[in-house]
Amino acid sequence: MKKISLIIFSIFLSFIIVNKVDASSATINVYSSKSTVIVGDTVTVTVKVSSSANLGSWNFDVVPSSNLSFVSSSFGGLYVAESASSLNTKSKTYTFKFKAKSSGTGSVSIKNARVLDMDTEKNMSVSAGSTSFKMMTQSELESTYSKNNNLSSLKIEGYDLEFNKDTLEYNIDLNFDVTEINIIAEPEDSKSSIDGDGKVTLSQGMNQIKIVVTAQNGSTKTYIINANVKEMNPIEVTLDGNTYTVVRQKEFLPVASMYYQETTVKINEEDVPAYYNQTVDFTLVGLKDSSGNVNLYLYKDGNYTLYNEAKFNSLGIYILDMDQSLIPKGYTETKINIADKEIVAYSKEGYEYPLIYGLNLENGSKNLYKYDAKENTLQIYETVTINTDIYFNALIGMFGFIIISYIIFIVLLSNKNKQQKNFLDKTMRMNIIDVNDNALENVLGGKTKKELKKEKKLAKKLAKKNKGVVEETPKGDEEMASL
Repeated sequence: MKKISLIIFSIFLSFIIVNKVDASSATINVYSSKSTVIVGDTVTVTVKVSSSANLGSWNFDVVPSSNLSFVSSSFGGLYVAESASSLNTKSKTYTFKFKAKSSGTGSVSIKNARVLDMDTEKNMSVSAGSTSFKMMTQSELESTYSKNNNLSSLKIEGYDLEFNKDTLEYNIDLNFDVTEINIIAEPEDSKSSIDGDGKVTLSQGMNQIKIVVTAQNGSTKTYIINANVKEMNPIEVTLDGNTYTVVRQKEFLPVASMYYQETTVKINEEDVPAYYNQTVDFTLVGLKDSSGNVNLYLYKDGNYTLYNEAKFNSLGIYILDMDQSLIPKGYTETKINIADKEIVAYSKEGYEYPLIYGLNLENGSKNLYKYDAKENTLQIYETVTINTDIYFNALIGMFGFIIISYIIFIVLLSNKNKQQKNFLDKTMRMNIIDVNDNALENVLGGKTKKELKKEKKLAKKLAKKNKGVVEETPKGDEEMASL
C-alpha cells in the first residue's frame, strides 16, 4: 500500500514539474521615443525580447501603421530572426526608426512572434506588445500650445504691492539709499516662462523694470514696475518739453566708446561723472528720462544734445546733420538702421550704397561716407569735378587736328595725282618726239636726230642775234619748216 501511494505521489509530482516547464513564457515589449511626432520627423521604436528562462532563439515581425515609413533598424529590417549567443541569455533589444508621413495616430506592433526555450527546446508562450503616438503637423502642434501668459503673483520683497493679473503697470517710491530690490513673480501656467524677475540694481531717480511672461505658444505679456528712488537735490534738465535728471553716479552712466576717457564736469557747482574726447573736443554726460532710461548727451556751455555715435567695424563716427551743399545730384533723403539706431542718410536709385555725413572720432575729420550695410563699413565719398574750359579747349583742339589732318591728306593726294599726270604727259611727249624724229629722219634723207638738233640750235642763235632780221634759211631748215 505504501508503495502504491509513493508511485501515485511521484506521478503527481512529475505533472507539476512538467506544467512548470511548459509554463515558461517570454514578453516582447515595444516603446516609442516620442509621444508626439511632427509630420516629416522620425521616431525611434525600441523592441525588447525578455524572459525569466534562458532564451534559445526567437523570431517576429515588426509591423508599422500605414502612415509610417520604415527608415532603418539595428537588425537590418522589419523581420527579426536570431539565436542566443550564450547559454544564459535573458533578453535582447532592437531599435527601429520610422518617419511620420501624415497626421493621425501612428502605431508599431509585433506579429508572428515565436520564442524557443534554451533548456527545454520548447516554444514559450509569448506576450507581444505594441506602442502608439500622435502625429501632427507643426501648425497643428502649435495650435495645442497654451496661450496663457499671465502672472499668478507679483511681489517686491519687503514692500507691499497690490497685484492683479490684468494690471500691467505698478509704481513704487523708494528711499534714496535703496540700491537693489528683489522681484518675485510666478506664472499662472507652468508651461510659460518669465524674464526680468529676481534681484534688480537701481539708480537714483526713476527705474523702469519690465517683467516679460512668454506663453508656450510664444505670445508675450509685459508687466512694468516703475521704481522711483528719491534723489537728494536732483539736477533737472528740460529738453523739448520733457524733464530729465543728470546722472550723478558713475556706475549708472552708460559706457562710452574707446575714443573717450573718463572725467568729470561741473554742473550746478557739482562735479558730475562724464567722458571726454580731446580730438573732437566732445564732453558726454548721462541724462535719465521720466521712464528711467539713461542716454549719453553732448554737453557744452550748459546745452545738451543727444549723442549719436555709430560703430563701423573699428571706425567710430558721430553722425552729423547733413551739409546740404555736399549732397550729390540725384540723391534724396532716406533713413537707415545701423546697430538698432535710425540714421538719416541719402540714397540714389540704382546705387547700392547710401551716403551719410559724420565726424571721425579718431582724427576729427568731417566726411561724406558711402555705407556698405553687408560689411558694416564706410568709405569716404569723393566727388569728381570737371573743368569745363579745359574740356572745351581739348574738344576744339581735337576737331582742329582732325580738320588739318584731312586737308594735308587732300593736298598730298592732289600732288600725287599731279605728279602722276606730269609723268604721263612727259611720257606722251617723248613718244610724240620720237615719232616726229623718225618722220623727220625719213623726210630729210637720213639725217640723224643729233644733227637736226644741232642745226635747229644754231638757227635759234642766229635769229636771236639778228633780232628779227630774216636771213636765207639753210636748205635743211627750209625742209624742216616745210614739215
